[in-house]
Amino acid sequence: MIDPPSAAPCRSSQRRFSWSSVAVGTALSLAVSSGVIAGAVVVGSPEGGWFYPYAQPASVSMLGVWLAYGVGAAGIMMIPQRPHQRPWATLVFWIAAATALQWTLRTTAPYPLGALLVSDNANSFYSAAQRHEAGEILTDFSRVRYKAPLHVQSNMPGKLLLTDGLQHLTTRVDLMPWLVIGLSNIGALLMFGFVRDLFDSRQVALHAAALYLFLPSRTFFFPLMNTVTPVVVIGCAWLLVRWLQTGRTRYAGLLGTALYALVFFEPLPLVMGLLFLALAGAAILRREIAWDRFIAQAAVTVFAFIGTSEAMTALADFDVVRTFRTLSRHAMEFNAAASRPYGVWIVANLWEFAFGTGLCQLVVFAVALVAGLRGPGGWRDRLSRPITSLCVGLVAVLGAVDLVGVNRGEVTRLWIFLGCFFQVPAAWACSMLSSRLAIALVAGVTALHAAIGVTLIRFVMP
Repeated sequence: MIDPPSAAPCRSSQRRFSWSSVAVGTALSLAVSSGVIAGAVVVGSPEGGWFYPYAQPASVSMLGVWLAYGVGAAGIMMIPQRPHQRPWATLVFWIAAATALQWTLRTTAPYPLGALLVSDNANSFYSAAQRHEAGEILTDFSRVRYKAPLHVQSNMPGKLLLTDGLQHLTTRVDLMPWLVIGLSNIGALLMFGFVRDLFDSRQVALHAAALYLFLPSRTFFFPLMNTVTPVVVIGCAWLLVRWLQTGRTRYAGLLGTALYALVFFEPLPLVMGLLFLALAGAAILRREIAWDRFIAQAAVTVFAFIGTSEAMTALADFDVVRTFRTLSRHAMEFNAAASRPYGVWIVANLWEFAFGTGLCQLVVFAVALVAGLRGPGGWRDRLSRPITSLCVGLVAVLGAVDLVGVNRGEVTRLWIFLGCFFQVPAAWACSMLSSRLAIALVAGVTALHAAIGVTLIRFVMP
């Protein structure tokens, strides 16, 4: 295809916007990180009844670890890739390197990972899994949940069952957290697949996977089960894109089953359905799938979800809908008992989410959204572009999950799955610049921000 005369100036303008957004985002991220070092940044809302306290003051000895983590993340991105190098080999190397950097970072964290794993205050799934077998958890979850500590009471059985399964692999509480971290890091592989298929770009996909690995909110809350939730959500997103691009009914059916698995593990990410609708609408506008075929196959997705639910009810006497309703009431009762007012958190949640997602990423996201909506062509052309539909869908998800008011505070942990998708526009912008320096800069300041937060703020307490 021959580019129109306006294409080159348009790309030049987009590159200028991308460099400007990366520069502004980097400066903002460094400013907030400096505020954390000075003890001047509050994550949460004292007025709203919840904030994360500081664990310890900054010290010179921490500086080396912070720099090692930030420079290490940037250095990984600067390693040149051979033209025919397989992306999966690159991803495996990045995952191994990120895990090694995590180990280094944890040497200065306020508490060891093993202490967080076994603590009922931080992670009550471990003690509950010690007392109950998998069969009992499934067939009698209402009783198990009722007698369990808070985190088990407020969650579906998926996290408890996963913890039970990990205990069969190892009983060492110093090793099990690294199994959780390893499972969470697998999300980088799924992120690569999702973004590669959505943007038809290996480079954007690699950048998105890299930013996923250094997402601050994931880093803050290792080894909690919330860090595994993105693996299921991104898996669902990838199945959706594969379905839309191939028109194959089996992907629609697999998506229905995967959505049941998502609800079984954590139902809150169902709000991502707004993003899925935006991506589907863009695919229909691009004529990748006909609208009547989409509707017919969407029915397959619904039937697959219902069929999986009925099978679980018949085999294990587990009713996912009834349990979901019970947990929804529990969440609203908790907000009332904890005196967390809706009006305060409707704003405070957004700041807390921004802190956990990365300030640089959100600046780039805003620029990408505006650029997509104001790009060349008619409204159909603009909305059908992957970057525009992705950004519009994410704005809808963020607005919906905030306005509904179920989560009031603690969204750094509860919205980790959403923060993962906000990394993609930053990856897209860095890829447009055709420079390893851009992704190295974003990854480096993001990792530095995460390292400072982990060592100075009590995001998780035993």
